[in-house]
Amino acid sequence: MDVSWFRFRTLQARLLLLLLIPVVVILLLGGVASFWYARDIMLNQWQESAVVKLQRAAHYIEMRLLKPVDLLNVLFQVSDRNAAIVSPEQVTDFLQVMDGVVSAGYEPADPQESVSVRRMPGMGYMDRMNVDMHKGMRFSRSKIASVSGPQYHAGEDGRTVTMRITLSGTSEETLGHLEIRMEFDYLLKDILSLGWWQSDMACIVDKTGTYMAHTNMAMTDRRSLGESNDPLEQAIVKKMESRTFGTVSSGGHPPDLVAGFYKLDQVPWTIIMFADGRKILGAIVTYRNVLAMGIFVLSGLVLVLIRFHMCRMVNQIQQLSTKAEAVADGDYGSPIPVESKDEIGHLVESFNDMVKGLEERDQIRNSFGRYVDPDFARTLMEHPEAGQLGGRRREAVMLMSDIRGFTSLSETLEPEVIVAILNRYFSHMIEIIQEYQGIIVDFYGDAILVFFDPLDEPVQDTVWRAVQCAFAMQTRMPEVNRELQARSLPDLSMGIGIHAGQVVVGNIGSATRSKYGVVGSAVNITSRIQEQARKGQILVSDAVLEKKADAVQVISSFPADLKGVDQPMTLHVIEPADETLPAA
Repeated sequence: MDVSWFRFRTLQARLLLLLLIPVVVILLLGGVASFWYARDIMLNQWQESAVVKLQRAAHYIEMRLLKPVDLLNVLFQVSDRNAAIVSPEQVTDFLQVMDGVVSAGYEPADPQESVSVRRMPGMGYMDRMNVDMHKGMRFSRSKIASVSGPQYHAGEDGRTVTMRITLSGTSEETLGHLEIRMEFDYLLKDILSLGWWQSDMACIVDKTGTYMAHTNMAMTDRRSLGESNDPLEQAIVKKMESRTFGTVSSGGHPPDLVAGFYKLDQVPWTIIMFADGRKILGAIVTYRNVLAMGIFVLSGLVLVLIRFHMCRMVNQIQQLSTKAEAVADGDYGSPIPVESKDEIGHLVESFNDMVKGLEERDQIRNSFGRYVDPDFARTLMEHPEAGQLGGRRREAVMLMSDIRGFTSLSETLEPEVIVAILNRYFSHMIEIIQEYQGIIVDFYGDAILVFFDPLDEPVQDTVWRAVQCAFAMQTRMPEVNRELQARSLPDLSMGIGIHAGQVVVGNIGSATRSKYGVVGSAVNITSRIQEQARKGQILVSDAVLEKKADAVQVISSFPADLKGVDQPMTLHVIEPADETLPAA
């Protein structure tokens, strides 16, 4: 199947993809986030419930296991308070009748006390009674010094747990040891009713991880937790090393199994429960499926809405595209109608402004080429007659500059070097001319012909711009020579002539090619004046000097017979009247 046609072939297809994909991604991310959030809440609720049940089960086990110890404490306190005498035999007989106790025995710390005093020779009946009473009083006033950890036993007579209780006297001396043996199944009595063991599997392990009890028949041959290298059991073992209770989950979404454990406080045992994760997270699985269906339906609705509201926008963009193709062919035509105030409407307005700017730029380029400063060209464009063929006669100021001795210099240099020198020289001079709003008529080899059009300003101001331009051009020549010297090129010197007079100003040429220029005898006179200028000089005619005599200083004046001029003209070498006059 060729998918290249659909893959961004049309704007509508792109918009559908670029708008729909983010919406779907946001919906998916939001759905996944909410799913994980709900999943974590349910897991946390199960974990809290599991820990509470485990804690209750552990409390019941410890309560039954330590019941004999609590009763002994009560018995010794009552005996001490009432000065009653209790013998070890009475205590062991009392313990043996307790629920869950298989046997109870007392072993005195002094082996001699195990021999009955009634059988010792040489003692009368009263003496033996006194000795028995003394021993009974010592035992009655004893207290529990320590309780050993319960030891689990599994034999032919059943599963039992043994505790060893050490008794001490009033002087903290050890009197003896009580050993109590209890049924293990009695300790687990009523645990099943807590709901904790209703899972698939539950067990009790000792501190080494050895199984003491379990509910799953499949674990009959198992001896210790984690021996099967099951990842979940190994995770439980690792977590039990650092925590007293917690929960662990297996892989999968939802997890196949979840497990919880709780360590008993008084007994080195741990209760562990395993449950089916799908049963615990059944509601979240249903929520996940409903969420996926909702995302699918909502995505379809968004697609319909996008498609419905996209037609107008696409039509306007197609108009922009068609208009752009016409502008590329040079047909600017009329502006595109703006039909809305939204972003598309602003885009159409911006496009119309851009086309107008392009049209104006082309007019500037066609009318004035690269010889006019862009800012001054815009000023010229404000005059309707400037962009039409033909011209008007008015007074203007002409300036012509020429490099002295360049013709002979060029005969000794390679063409590439000559072009490099001129480019460097012209780049500086053109920058200055444009700064003073001069219009370059043409380049004649190394000479530049410039005229300054008064337009709407007084001729005196135009003359002053031309004179300032000449000063700036001569001031820039040292910098030009430094750059030429850096490239091992020869220095240059320039002469400048300035004249003011009546000329014809306008577009000269044809409908296909024209330029903005001047025609008249004043142009030829300017060229002749420039020929009289020596290196570094600025020569002006009387027509220039009389209009701005107060702003310049005349260095010298001399008459000159100029070719094409009937009578001699007086030319003046000038410089700025103020030495601080800024140069370009």
